[in-house]
Amino acid sequence: MSSPKPGSGPLAGIRVLDLSRFIAGPVAGQLLGLLGADVIKIEEPAGDPMRRISKYALNGMSAHYASGNASKRGITLDLKHVEGRRIFLDLVSCSDVVVENFRPGAMERLKLGRKDLQASNPGIIIASLSGFGQTGPWKGRPAYDLIAQAAGGGMSLTGRPGEAPVKMGIPIGDLGASVFCALAIVAALYRRKSTGEGDAIDVAMFDVQLSLLNYLAHYYWASGESPVAEGDAHANVVPYQSFETLSGRMVVAVYGDQFWPGFCAAIASPDLLVDSRFATNDLRGKNRAALISKLEQHLKTQPRDHWLERLASQGVPAAPLNAVGEALECAQAVAREMVVPVR
Repeated sequence: MSSPKPGSGPLAGIRVLDLSRFIAGPVAGQLLGLLGADVIKIEEPAGDPMRRISKYALNGMSAHYASGNASKRGITLDLKHVEGRRIFLDLVSCSDVVVENFRPGAMERLKLGRKDLQASNPGIIIASLSGFGQTGPWKGRPAYDLIAQAAGGGMSLTGRPGEAPVKMGIPIGDLGASVFCALAIVAALYRRKSTGEGDAIDVAMFDVQLSLLNYLAHYYWASGESPVAEGDAHANVVPYQSFETLSGRMVVAVYGDQFWPGFCAAIASPDLLVDSRFATNDLRGKNRAALISKLEQHLKTQPRDHWLERLASQGVPAAPLNAVGEALECAQAVAREMVVPVR
């Protein structure tokens, strides 16, 4: 999504004061900016720690910092100083949203809690994003992406069977909370149009990770047993995983028996189609080892693009297993204008 022109977008006219640091809060503010809001990032005099934390930089700017702060204007304020608080409250009086991701209680200690902000602007929407939320026995605990992934159960599902769990390669704890926070802010803005009232939003990274368990939580409730890591395979769908080809890995998702005939045709294996062991997804699950062994051997005989073209012609879901650079530079990303150079 490219940044809208000033004054355009569905949130044009909305001003957001972004006090947040690191990733989760800043990305929430960035999303609002991409929707047209005027987002003012307010940093402590030393700056957001993400300016200094990354070994990667482009044009002198930390890659971490740039990733969550495009589309914003910026100032520095010392909120521990009486004049810094006065300036901030003046800004609150003519703004719509405050985003903060300090530990619970920090805003109150700065004399910038909900009552203080609403005294300056009764319609202000305060979005607080934290590791474990504003309530509960863990509310005061610090948290980063890794902590949220682990505590929320998702990390236990990531990795290969029988091996130690690993975190997701993308910071899903941070980014998931960012999206939920931005959505909650938009909902509060919509509500305010009819009520005129401000709101206080409490987004916990832990809560978001629990909600992202989705059907895996239902597996637990249905069986009484916690699901375990399946690697890149699916517990109930076969084949649904990655395979090595003659020129790199690809993934296929035969999600339903309707794709099985096309899959067999695409990989030129009519013998699989008439093999009674693999006639249905349930049977393929029971005979998973035999089927996957056959596919692993067969798919190594041709380059990845060969198989992908044939699978696409049969309407079978499949994709290259791209490295980050390959994904950013692929034809689909270019056509969708997902990467746009800006200053």
